[in-house]
Amino acid sequence: MKKFFISILLLAIAASAVFYIGWVQIKVKADQIGIIISKTNGVEDQPVENGKFYWSKLFLLPTNAILKTFEVKPLNTEKTVSGQLPSGELYTSIYNSSNNFTYSFTYTISLSISPQAIVELFKENKISSNEDLQEYLQGAADTIAQLATNYILEKSRENPKFQVESIRRDDLFRAIKVYNEFPQIDLLVFAISQSKIPDFKLYSQLQNQFIQNQDKYFLNSESKSQDQNSLESQNNDNLDEDLIS
Repeated sequence: MKKFFISILLLAIAASAVFYIGWVQIKVKADQIGIIISKTNGVEDQPVENGKFYWSKLFLLPTNAILKTFEVKPLNTEKTVSGQLPSGELYTSIYNSSNNFTYSFTYTISLSISPQAIVELFKENKISSNEDLQEYLQGAADTIAQLATNYILEKSRENPKFQVESIRRDDLFRAIKVYNEFPQIDLLVFAISQSKIPDFKLYSQLQNQFIQNQDKYFLNSESKSQDQNSLESQNNDNLDEDLIS
């Protein structure tokens, strides 16, 4: 009987050890997910999430499997996109205009990504670590801010009365095709906290004036060149007559 109880105890200890070794989600902290990579199966399709029971036999073989963890909490960031219209500084200096051709937009952005999407990015070799994931999200925020800026500038150029406050979130997202660019991302917050739109009307006037002045300069230069050529030709003719006489 004593041997029987010892056998039962040993079996229970062995079963507990097997259970603990394969009990995966206990190794994943809150606000994290895990991805299992094994020598036998490669990358597992199912992410390991904190609070959801996950047991895998892949860990029973020593050195067969590893668990890589990634943060899944939303990225909260602020992005500023600024610049100047082409040749804006030149027009300002030539025509002594106040510099109204700069623009600046500051966006408050919060975005998240699903655990399954992180697995897909990992399998596509777009990320290999949590640092890569954070860089990917920051890059997505940068791109979204730049696309929004391009859209606002184009709208402002088309319509001088355009107001940034009139932009509807859904219209903006459709126009810049956010979810075509980043289908894995969920944009939780997108707000324009500060904006400075260039004076497109003045810019267009000075641009046209500059082009006209360039045309006049070109025509004057061409006329002077023709006069110079004519004078040189006449001088050559006179020289030839002097030589003949």
